[in-house]
Amino acid sequence: MRKIFLFLCFSIFSFSAILVSCEEDDITQKVITPSNVSAVVNAIADGSGTVTVTPTAEGANSFLITFEEGVSFVVKVGESATHTYAASGTYEITIVAYGQGLGNATTTQSVTVVIDADPNEAVFGTWVMANEAGSLGVGPAPGDISWFAIDGTGLTQRSCYFNDTYVFGEDGSFMNVLGDDTWLEGWQSGAADACGAPVAPHDGSASATYAYDPTAGTLTLSGAGAYLGLPKAVNEGELPNVAVPDAITYDVTLSEDGETMNVVIESGTGVYWQYKMVKGDGSDVGSGGDPLETVFTNLVWADEFDTDGAPDPANWAYDLGNGDNGWGNGEVQSYTDDPSNVIVEGGNLKITARAESSTGEGIYYFDDFQLWDAGGMSQSIFQDFEGTAPTFTDFGGAFSEVIANPDMSGINMSATVGQTTKPQGSETFAASFFDLAAPLDVPTNPTITVKTWSPIANAVVRLKIEDSTNGANFAEIDATTTVAGAWEELTFDFSGAGAFSYDRVVIFFDFGNPGTAGPGFSSARIKTEGLHAFTYGRVEARAKLPTGGGTWPAIWMLGADYLTNPWPAAGEMDVMEHVGNSQDVVFASTHDPNNFGGNARTGSTIVEGASDEFHVYEMEWTDTEIKFAVDGIVFHTVSNDGTLPFNKDFFFILNVAMGGSFGGAIDPAFTESSMEVDYIRFYQ
Repeated sequence: MRKIFLFLCFSIFSFSAILVSCEEDDITQKVITPSNVSAVVNAIADGSGTVTVTPTAEGANSFLITFEEGVSFVVKVGESATHTYAASGTYEITIVAYGQGLGNATTTQSVTVVIDADPNEAVFGTWVMANEAGSLGVGPAPGDISWFAIDGTGLTQRSCYFNDTYVFGEDGSFMNVLGDDTWLEGWQSGAADACGAPVAPHDGSASATYAYDPTAGTLTLSGAGAYLGLPKAVNEGELPNVAVPDAITYDVTLSEDGETMNVVIESGTGVYWQYKMVKGDGSDVGSGGDPLETVFTNLVWADEFDTDGAPDPANWAYDLGNGDNGWGNGEVQSYTDDPSNVIVEGGNLKITARAESSTGEGIYYFDDFQLWDAGGMSQSIFQDFEGTAPTFTDFGGAFSEVIANPDMSGINMSATVGQTTKPQGSETFAASFFDLAAPLDVPTNPTITVKTWSPIANAVVRLKIEDSTNGANFAEIDATTTVAGAWEELTFDFSGAGAFSYDRVVIFFDFGNPGTAGPGFSSARIKTEGLHAFTYGRVEARAKLPTGGGTWPAIWMLGADYLTNPWPAAGEMDVMEHVGNSQDVVFASTHDPNNFGGNARTGSTIVEGASDEFHVYEMEWTDTEIKFAVDGIVFHTVSNDGTLPFNKDFFFILNVAMGGSFGGAIDPAFTESSMEVDYIRFYQ
């Protein structure tokens, strides 16, 4: 602005020097001061922050327009100047009109600028799949992952997948960053599902962009091969049976703090894949954080567990039984106050989960798969388990094998039969399949009969035949058992099946219900409810954790008003959770009405030797934040404010659960294991 002014002055004084011989009153006559200075100020209503100024004045030759400090333009009469502001606000624009000689006049005008935020800003940065049970699943509707939900075993098995990152650039670019290995399914690798080198086009090499629409709640990736969650879940169906799309649109919901993204996509019709993603690159898992700096040093309550026998009744009460429905989590244990499940011994509290006597449920037998032609004439028995046993492939937690016939009576006197076991904690769709040496001639022989034995009547048996090289080519029929504890023959009519190469047979028992086989389990759950409750402070518990698939120990706190303010409104703070199916991965979470269950605000860290050595688990709880630490190192922090249920009394719960939504499948060989607690202390 100063340079412009000096230029005008220099021009005027040069002109004066030429007229030096003139009279002074002659020069004065050449000075014309503009009048009626005004401007048309147009703030373009597109949310861009762009403003155009068109100045006018009588007797003006040029104008100096200043939009904001450091931003000025010189324009001629009839011209406009345009500027784009960086932020919303009200700005004062100065317009100086220059006339002949030294004449000038100034006016100012205010303009209000409204800038629409870049909608993509909400997802800027790096995201990873949440490393927790239930973060990946599929079901018949959004929010329903009853068909499959990743459990602790899956988290360990697919660790390479949970290291993948999804990078949303501020320039609108998107990248899958997969590293040296990722989770590959059979259609990608040509082998069994496992970690392996990324395979094109889903290897992160795609050049892609993204667009987030917060109003519609959608996020679109443009670029063949770019994806969120799983590459197979796309709008047109499951890959590789459809072409790789140029763009994929996901339904997304962001948490209030912007740190969690829930993603849903319908794959085909009525099949919804669902993912929970969190911001960050995953580098904090197991890497440690800052030391915990506490503001709470006054010990107000503790149990050092120094007196052998039952837990101190002045500190602890019991939850007993099975909680009607697995305590809301599908757990399978029954809680007791028996010393075999809970006792103070040798300076430690011991809560022991134990396998009890077998229930006998959830074990099924099958035999004599036979084809029948369209006229009802019997054809070949293509599998009777009397020769070389087929190779079974199991999934969902079930397992199958060939055994001696346990009930040689009625319609089946065969020596050997197939057996499927659905253990407690296995999926509703758990089953097994075997492949055939030659495809079934189903169009000619459309009916299949199978001899089955079920411990219960009215169990759905699903028979599925498919092409082993193309899983999209299949047919499946349901039948229902009519008797319990006896052999019967079920009929499956495939007359409507397509003409595919059916060389794989899948058999599901009690389809739609979780597994029940194996032993029952007992454990203990003790609490300070009605005895001790606290608002704000520091928890410190020194513990050694149980081991074994399906174990789920926890040290946690529940809102004391939960009876009148039911969960999740009451709030929950999990100081420590561990699942034996993800050995040495320790979790910490908070649950509130906005973030609970599979959408809880959860962090995790690696604790080497969590079941071999004692470690100190801590939680620092204030009115602004809740920090979680192991051995003095913070690994997870969540915010707290007046809108959340973490500003009132909470009481302690210590327990070891078995199975359920987080504990996952229970190891059939599990017998017993204990959580040992050296002490628990609370400081304020």
